[in-house]
Amino acid sequence: MKRRTLVAVVALAAVGGVTAAVALRRPAAPATQPVTSVTTVEFLADELWTARPLVLERTLPLTGTLRAANQTIIKTKVAGDLVQLAVREGESVRAGQFVARIDPTEYELRVRREQAALAAAQAQLDIAAKTRENYAQLLAKGFISQTAFDSAQSALEAARGNRDAAAAALELARKALADTEIRAPIAGTVAERFAQPGEKLPVDGRVLSLVDLSSIELEAPIPADNIAQVAVGTRAEFRPEGLDRMYTGKVVRINPATAPGSRSVFVYIAVERADPAIRAGMFAHGRLVLGRSDPMLAVPFSAVREEAGRAAVLAVVDGKLVQMPVTLGVRGRAEGLEDAVEIRSGLAPGTQVVRQFDARLPIGGAVKVAQARAAATR
Repeated sequence: MKRRTLVAVVALAAVGGVTAAVALRRPAAPATQPVTSVTTVEFLADELWTARPLVLERTLPLTGTLRAANQTIIKTKVAGDLVQLAVREGESVRAGQFVARIDPTEYELRVRREQAALAAAQAQLDIAAKTRENYAQLLAKGFISQTAFDSAQSALEAARGNRDAAAAALELARKALADTEIRAPIAGTVAERFAQPGEKLPVDGRVLSLVDLSSIELEAPIPADNIAQVAVGTRAEFRPEGLDRMYTGKVVRINPATAPGSRSVFVYIAVERADPAIRAGMFAHGRLVLGRSDPMLAVPFSAVREEAGRAAVLAVVDGKLVQMPVTLGVRGRAEGLEDAVEIRSGLAPGTQVVRQFDARLPIGGAVKVAQARAAATR
């Protein structure tokens, strides 16, 4: 803030009489001169704000983390040595694309073993079926008992069960062999590699993480006292750290419970027009736009000092700088002010306030507003 503090010194001299016989008397000592100091604070015109009714766009500040709406960790379905990892961090993959391989040797042997077991079970089934057919003919001619035939029938059913079990085991072995090829379940970008070729991984061992950056959400905590003002569809504006532009979105979900250890409720904001510059994990700052107010007395939020639950502004009253306690209302954006706040009491319309509260300014000092020409020369 460009301002100068001036001290004017006013000298008041007491006037004393003199005698006619100057030579007969010693000169009188001069009277003590009292000094009065007047502090003047000089402002540029744009350092003051005239409090007046404004239409506020009611907002809630928010800070959150950008996350991919769709993300996944690719894990192994079978145990074994990782022999191939085909993608690296930052690479894009398609849904179903091959990304890694577990050593298939053991699983190929299992398939062969189960194929042989199935062939043997099928042969036993064929024998049991032929035996049952022969026993049926012998029973019809009375050459064997019903008990003997029932035994042949039971053997056939057991052989059929063994064949079915062998077929299922072969299918499981084939599936395990197929699972040695690891494929991407979704389209996305590789965010992290958790394993390297040569490592032995267990079942459910982590291999890669994928994020789908085509759909980004902002996850932000909102104080429980304010969550009633937020609804699905509420508009949001925010700027990710490191980027110089604002992004917009809408609330798509609201968590039904407060976050553990806090009195905040998480809201999830879908980002409109996803930008490749946005990355999952970025922090973002912004606001939720709750609506527009009727005209209300407002000042810049920077003009307010809040301390111990009380608020005050520095105002110009009768040409002097005065600290005035005020009661605040809604906060939002207004015409000419990016961040404004309603003054519900304590300040009259038309009162000038210091746009940037500064506790170092002398309260009670005379206020001087520099002319535009003078301001231009500084």
